[in-house]
Amino acid sequence: MPPRFQLDEDDDHPDGATAFVKAPESAYQAVYSSTRQYLRHLVAKEVEREIPQLAAIQRQFRSPFLDKLFVYSGMLGNHSFFMLALPFLHIFGLGRFARGLSFVVLWSIYFSGITKDYISAPRPKSPPVTQITRSPAHTLEYGFPSTHTTYVLATITYISYFMLNVWETSLVWAICLWIGGLIIVIGRIYCGLHSFIDVAGGAIIGILEALLFIGFFDRFDDLLATTAGPLYMSAILYAALTTLPRSLDLCPCCIDTVCATSVTLGLSFGYWGYVRMPFLWHNGRSDYIAWDHTLTAWQNFVRCAISLVLVIAWKFFSKPLMISVVKLLFPRVGIVPKHTKDTNGHKNSFVIPSPGDIKSGRYGSYALMATHENLARIPIYCGISLIVYVVSPVCYYLLGVMPNP
Repeated sequence: MPPRFQLDEDDDHPDGATAFVKAPESAYQAVYSSTRQYLRHLVAKEVEREIPQLAAIQRQFRSPFLDKLFVYSGMLGNHSFFMLALPFLHIFGLGRFARGLSFVVLWSIYFSGITKDYISAPRPKSPPVTQITRSPAHTLEYGFPSTHTTYVLATITYISYFMLNVWETSLVWAICLWIGGLIIVIGRIYCGLHSFIDVAGGAIIGILEALLFIGFFDRFDDLLATTAGPLYMSAILYAALTTLPRSLDLCPCCIDTVCATSVTLGLSFGYWGYVRMPFLWHNGRSDYIAWDHTLTAWQNFVRCAISLVLVIAWKFFSKPLMISVVKLLFPRVGIVPKHTKDTNGHKNSFVIPSPGDIKSGRYGSYALMATHENLARIPIYCGISLIVYVVSPVCYYLLGVMPNP
């Protein structure tokens, strides 16, 4: 049988995830509400029922070629890819569409993440299913719904609407887009990372979220440009992050949720700032980063290089600085997960939270959320959007790589 892929992990998955300890069923019964227990049991039972089918699919179809196809196509649907790809939509002047798509992609991670933590359903067991992945940290997350499926189908639905209703693109291109997305979705099952119900749940959430943004984003985007726009977005983010459901296990998907939604906060501040810098506008318009076809290939290359270098440099150098700032501002933040240790000092068992911790929400994934490192992610990822929308355009202006007036 072809070997399992076990390569690099995302640097944004916390060290705590490597000490993952599975909570026993008795803990779920003691801590979760009856609704959460019911939903978890319902999904877990279906996943268990599907395991023989998933294992049979792998026995029948696995090959080195398909392993590589689905593993590497899955990389086109992970959040790291989107973090690098989305800035180009803004750099090339796609304006409101780029902002809308950014919100669709990044908030789909939020909607998927809170559903995962609330239901807390396991992934298909390995063995008998083989988990084929480049990022072992993902196997520590819950299974339902599939986050890849959620934001891939949300993205495709949103883009398809513009292709067919705004840009009047040929239907053939939309079909090609859906075929590419379905390859990524099918790969989640082939790679043993999700069950059919996981994928179905992700598809429903992703498509509904995209339809929601298609219907309401124009009005929301107008609101972001108003004087109080960033305050509205700050309030939304505060409400979203402070009400995240706690999961018993140290599921790192809550970290992705913080990172993704923080980027949209930065996007609101960045767009708000750009609207108030008329010397950067093009043709008197402030709704997109100045760009048109008069720019040469070299000028476009310089613009892309500036933004990528700034984003990567910020991501690399800001982390220790922001963690230090957060420690200074919030010195009492952070708790240690409660585990017992065996004679060799390894964490090996789960301790059911006390009634006080359950009531206050200080259990399980709270140990990953309430840390200096996690709070620092908010300004770090917020800064990425500020670089794209404010710092980069100022650099374009100073270096003369702006379009002709």
